[in-house]
Amino acid sequence: MFKSTAIRRMLPRLVDEGRTHIQLRELPRSALLTDLRRLCIRDQLLGVTDVAIDYHRFLPTGRAYLTLADTKHLYKNLQALDKASVGSLPIRALSAPPPRSGHGQVGRTGTQRKIFSGNGPHGGISSRMKHVVIWGLPGKISEEAVENYLRDFRLDNVDGKNGAVKVELATNTFSLYSRHLVRPTSTAEAHRLVRQLHMTYYEPEHWGRRYQLRARVVY
Repeated sequence: MFKSTAIRRMLPRLVDEGRTHIQLRELPRSALLTDLRRLCIRDQLLGVTDVAIDYHRFLPTGRAYLTLADTKHLYKNLQALDKASVGSLPIRALSAPPPRSGHGQVGRTGTQRKIFSGNGPHGGISSRMKHVVIWGLPGKISEEAVENYLRDFRLDNVDGKNGAVKVELATNTFSLYSRHLVRPTSTAEAHRLVRQLHMTYYEPEHWGRRYQLRARVVY
């Protein structure tokens, strides 16, 4: 029997609010978009127009969002997801308001540039599966130095000017390490960069094993 009887009672209010999003919770941090799309097909979900992994500073939070074409699909989809699982682990599905994007604008040297905080669905970026987040780099390394370090990879501009953009820390936060966002020219190049860079060391001839790098494609 469908355990979430409360959803039936909530349905009129959810329809009145026009909700067209479902939040998935307790996902494995290793879950990919392909896993979630497979879930949508397997459980025969209706009217799904977008699937988005939720991020905090470009690292998965264990949540994701499904966008629906119409409120009328909400109840049946919540029913279908009542006992859903991803990677053999049970997950939870709840109706949700539209999630917030995770980037903004800030002035720098008299100009406006984007801040990529990496928060929210798709990490707050519009180009899917063509961005890579790299962390473990020295805290004070410049964006230009990161670009030079990655000179063997084909990169596009991230913010209209730079090929690598530092992911901003919270206000008044200091770290010995930094996190950068880069945009390879293709999905294949993004995966090549991750394969070659992940779990390697930054300039080991100079720093030894002080800076171990990690890299992940942002979905």
